[in-house]
Amino acid sequence: MLALLLLSACSKEIKTPVTEEVIPKDIMYVALGDSLTEGVGDELNQQGYVGRLSDQMLGWEGVKYVEVENTAKKGRRSDQLVAQLESGKIDEQLKKADFITLTMGGNDLMKIVRRDLMNLNKEAFDTERIEFQKRYGKIMELIRKKNKSAPIILISVYNPLSIFTKEKSDLNTILYEWNTDIQDFAEADKNACFVNVEDLFDSNENMVYHTDFFHPNARGYDEMTDRIIGTIKSCGLKKLTNGEMDFKE
Repeated sequence: MLALLLLSACSKEIKTPVTEEVIPKDIMYVALGDSLTEGVGDELNQQGYVGRLSDQMLGWEGVKYVEVENTAKKGRRSDQLVAQLESGKIDEQLKKADFITLTMGGNDLMKIVRRDLMNLNKEAFDTERIEFQKRYGKIMELIRKKNKSAPIILISVYNPLSIFTKEKSDLNTILYEWNTDIQDFAEADKNACFVNVEDLFDSNENMVYHTDFFHPNARGYDEMTDRIIGTIKSCGLKKLTNGEMDFKE
C-alpha cells in the first residue's frame, strides 16, 4: 500500500514537456522605400535585397510561401513616402503584412548635396535632419496605424561619395547622426529592428557598387542581405514576429 502511495505521488510530479510548434503559413512581405528596395543596380535581376531575403525566408520556421509586395520607387524621399502611405493606395497590403522592410533617407540627403554641391555645409543637413525626423516618425505612425505588430526592418542610409575619397568629412558625421535617428525609431518599437549597412558601402574594394557608383550591384545586394539576416538573428526573429517565425537550428 505504501509503495502504491509513493508511486502515485511521484507520478504527479512528472510533467510532460510542452513544445512550442511554429505553424507554417503563407507570408505577406511588404517592402517600402526607394531604389535600394526596388533593387536598382542588380545586374542579375534578383530584385535586390528584397528578392534575396524573400528566398531566404522560405527556409524559416513558420513560413510556407512568401508573397512579396514591393512598393518602392527609385528617387523616393521621405515626404513622398508619407504621401504614398497617406494616399491609402497600399492600405490593404499593410494590413495583411506579416513582414515589412524599409529603406529611406538616401534621397533626402542627396537632395541637399545636389542643391548645395558647390557650397555644402553641415548646417543645411542639420536643418533637414529635424524635418527628416518628423517625417520618419510619421512614416512609422502611418505603418502602425494599419498594422500594429508586423516586424519592421529599418535599414540605414550610406554615403556613396565615400568611395571617391578616404578623407573624413562632415558627411561621415551627418550619416552617423541620421542613422542614429533611424536606430532610435527602431528601438522605440518592440517589433522593429535596425540594420546598419553603412560600412558595406564605404569603399568599392569588394566590388559592391553598380557601374553608376551609387547603387549596389548583385554582390552588394548579397552582402546587404547577409547583414539584414545576421542583424535579424541578433534582434530575435521569434521575438519580432511574436512567435510566428523563427530560424531553423
